[in-house]
Amino acid sequence: MTLQLLISTIDQGINRLRGSLLPPRSDVFYLISWQYTGERPAVPDWIDLRPDVEVTLLEGRGLSRNRNHALLHAKADIVKICDDDEQWTDEYFDNILSVYERHPEADIIHFMARGLEKQYPPQYVSSVELTMRRARTGQLRFDERFGLGSPFLASGEEEVLLCDARRAGLVVRYEPCYVCETNGPSTGSRYLDPRVLRSKGAMFCYARGVCYALYKSLRESMGHMIRHHASPFFVFRHMFWGIKYIRSCHR
Repeated sequence: MTLQLLISTIDQGINRLRGSLLPPRSDVFYLISWQYTGERPAVPDWIDLRPDVEVTLLEGRGLSRNRNHALLHAKADIVKICDDDEQWTDEYFDNILSVYERHPEADIIHFMARGLEKQYPPQYVSSVELTMRRARTGQLRFDERFGLGSPFLASGEEEVLLCDARRAGLVVRYEPCYVCETNGPSTGSRYLDPRVLRSKGAMFCYARGVCYALYKSLRESMGHMIRHHASPFFVFRHMFWGIKYIRSCHR
């Protein structure tokens, strides 16, 4: 069984990877999906010395678009969604491979990541916690309306992907072991960011429909007022705009 790390990066972010890739091993490979916003870049020389590393270029922005580009070019049995600021160890790789060997029924497994400042088991899943069995999830893609760099919604792409997976009858499993370290909280933890609030409203609507999304938006508004002293009108307004957007903007 082989594992491939699908690392999304943009512009100078690729320079972060030079010191974080581990020494080669026969069952682990790296695919760097490198977005660029200026002139087409030249692949760094140090990558040519790594036969276990592949780089594929993509012009433009959009993190979900970048992740889909990486999924399109993936080749290994198991793939892990990665950011360019992650750190790994051989133990983390072994955790992923051994869990898939123990659970042949699983199509998608989400794990734990150090540094996300979240409770486990998670209420929401972050991309860096996601792994997939490629042969059985080959057609699954991130919804490009969601995620960093999208026109209106800054997060939520992971939950939408898992929603699509369950609707397709795929087996999704949570495993409480670490598979990476990352720097700081995810985008979705920025509770009062208008783009994140819009994303949550849109995500609720996508998963369960308008009535559920409106109910959850009201609950979230009151919750933010109590926990963060935020205006419930501010929270609800942005969540409602997310609901309206996802209803009118086709995939």
